Amino acid sequence: MFVESNTNTIEHRVGASHTAWLCGAVVLNYNGWRNTIDCIKSLLASDVRPTWIIIVDNASTDDSVSSLRSWAQKTEYTFYEDTDPNAILPKGSLLLLRASKNGGYAAGNNLGLRVLMANGADAFWILNNDVVVAHDAMQAMLERLFSKNRPGLCGARIYYTGTDKIQCRAGGFTCYWTALSTLDGNGASTAQALSELPEAIESRINFIYGACVMASRSFVESVGLMDERFFLYCEEQDWAYSAKGGFDFAYADRAVVWHKEGCSTGHSYRRANVKALLLLARSRLLLTRKHYPYALPIVAFSICFSALRMVWRKCLKKFCIPKLF
Repeated sequence: MFVESNTNTIEHRVGASHTAWLCGAVVLNYNGWRNTIDCIKSLLASDVRPTWIIIVDNASTDDSVSSLRSWAQKTEYTFYEDTDPNAILPKGSLLLLRASKNGGYAAGNNLGLRVLMANGADAFWILNNDVVVAHDAMQAMLERLFSKNRPGLCGARIYYTGTDKIQCRAGGFTCYWTALSTLDGNGASTAQALSELPEAIESRINFIYGACVMASRSFVESVGLMDERFFLYCEEQDWAYSAKGGFDFAYADRAVVWHKEGCSTGHSYRRANVKALLLLARSRLLLTRKHYPYALPIVAFSICFSALRMVWRKCLKKFCIPKLF
């Protein structure tokens, strides 16, 4: 059952947000309402705003639901709250969709994707709650996505928050033999990141980074929703692999996004989290078994070797054993 607030007319809310494409944004929240609000604020400040904004709360255990509800009711969008992923919404709506359980990244985002599918969206913009987007990012991504002959997935130029260093350009490349990924342009400066044409990046990446990915309706209808067996990590690789070359990957180099990275998982390039590492290992095995089963022994060996090396290094540090190599 809907809980609705705000009485602004749709025309007033949508006004300057008009675009040829109906684009909805999905932001997944789990015990991180402050970051989620920052993310939504950046969407609301966009030159072209999403037709619908879906906040999926993944069964948070803190006060996320009440905090998000209180804040969202004061925005220009009409606020709704529901648990039904088939909810029909007017344009210019902000929906707080409450999941019954924390099913992970894929399951949570799928709830939002189902709402947008039911409402006729042409494009689906999935954003981590710990990102902030530039005012013109959405328009740039829509234009790049639909400039392709076979619009599939589109990524942005993503920076580490608080730095001038690139986290990635659109996405990266995952090695089929190890299931390990390299983000394109990671660590580069802005000048270095812009030194190559988008077409060059598009030709060598095989997935779009999940912190900021825009998908076309035709892609979702053909490939389907995300595989919910991936609780965390490798969902974006699986989604891209499942396209089997039938869709184009796009890089909108004018779309700038800042990523705090690791706020939801506690795992980032700066710090490791054991639980996150275990989930990553599981996802690497699942990805390989699903798409490249012949590489499974090599991936399993790689995971075991990395785990043993990490344990050995901790032992060296704990017992002050001098490193031999």
